[in-house]
Amino acid sequence: MSARPSAADRLAVPGAFLSRGDLAELGLGRAQVDVIFRRCDVVVFPETRKPLIAVADYLELLEASTYRRDRVRPT
Repeated sequence: MSARPSAADRLAVPGAFLSRGDLAELGLGRAQVDVIFRRCDVVVFPETRKPLIAVADYLELLEASTYRRDRVRPT
């Protein structure tokens, strides 16, 4: 049986899913995790209770929330 890939490893697989714990493993605090789960589509498979988000949705939100020199961060 192979070990479960880390959250960082799954970021390279857009079809993968992330849990709240995975986002914490990536260094995000509870407030950031809550916001991410409010902004992304949440997947809950039948007969399970653990909400997940798609890596692709997380990466899209990350890109939209990144302010480089070409954009002014709202205050």
